[in-house]
Amino acid sequence: MSELQNYRMQIDAIDTQIIELLAQRFEVVKKVWEYKKKNNLPPLQPERWREVLHSRKEKATELWIHWECIENIWNEIHKEALKIEE
Repeated sequence: MSELQNYRMQIDAIDTQIIELLAQRFEVVKKVWEYKKKNNLPPLQPERWREVLHSRKEKATELWIHWECIENIWNEIHKEALKIEE
């Protein structure tokens, strides 16, 4: 196996983990939606969203990942979460 193939296999394995983690996250989002529905809370809570985005961007910066990349990714994750909650 070439060095490049080895790297690609590592990337494939990590991508699978990311997808599995997103599936887990969305399962928890469903539980949050049920809680919000029971308690008459709106799907979007802007203050919580600002906190989440800020903390994820800070973590990304600590790990030398450009914060704009994480902001884009989390915006997409959040859009999907809102679809689940609506």
